[in-house]
Amino acid sequence: APSKFSVCDSVSVWVGDKTAATDIKGKEVTVLGEVNINNNVFKQYFFETKCRDPKPVSSGCRGIDAKHWNSYCTTTHTFVKALTMEGQQAAWRFIRIDTACVCVLSRKPVRP
Repeated sequence: APSKFSVCDSVSVWVGDKTAATDIKGKEVTVLGEVNINNNVFKQYFFETKCRDPKPVSSGCRGIDAKHWNSYCTTTHTFVKALTMEGQQAAWRFIRIDTACVCVLSRKPVRP
């Protein structure tokens, strides 16, 4: 079978020490380290994926025709529920985390 390559390289980690995040409304919030549910204490973990390198090859993303395209790898985001503090009020809200690494393309101007 032919070899398969990723256009962009990503790295994934479990994050268990998040203290600050941006919520879905764009506000900075404090992330609580532990969640108490029915007297059971759980640590909050988030599975995050980000780009290893914005340019895996010198021209940008791997496997892209550099003659016609500019390219680079960028981390995209998603929103997950987390127990957060706003002032003195603890609340579940959606926070933004890194979720994938994608290739961004733009067409090079055609030279006459």
